[in-house]
Amino acid sequence: MDAQVSIQKILASLCTIALITGVSVTMPASAASTMHAVAPTDMASTTFKVPGMTCADKACNTSIYIALHRLHGVKKIQIRDMALTVTVQYDPKAVKVPTLLNVFRQVGYPASVVQP
Repeated sequence: MDAQVSIQKILASLCTIALITGVSVTMPASAASTMHAVAPTDMASTTFKVPGMTCADKACNTSIYIALHRLHGVKKIQIRDMALTVTVQYDPKAVKVPTLLNVFRQVGYPASVVQP
C-alpha cells in the first residue's frame, strides 16, 4: 500500500474521533521519497469560506480534509470550525483554485474564495 494512502486512511480515522482536533504525521526517510517535494516559495495559499461546515461531530471537516488531501499538489489544510473557513496550501502548478472549489462542491459543502 502506498505511504500516502496509508496516511490518508489513518488521518481520516483519527479525525472522526470527537476529542482529536488535529493530527501530525512524521514519515520515515524511506517513505519520504514517495512524497512530492515543493519548495515553500512555490506554494500558494487560498482561504475558502464554507458556510455549510457546521457539523458538531466533525464529519464535514473530515470529508473536506480527506477530499482535499487526495489532490496532488495540496500540501497543508487548515480548518477553522468557528470561522467556517478552510485554508489550503498548494502547488499552483499542480492544482488550481477552480479545482479546489469543485472538491468542496463534490463533498456537499460549496465554498467561496475569501478575498485578502
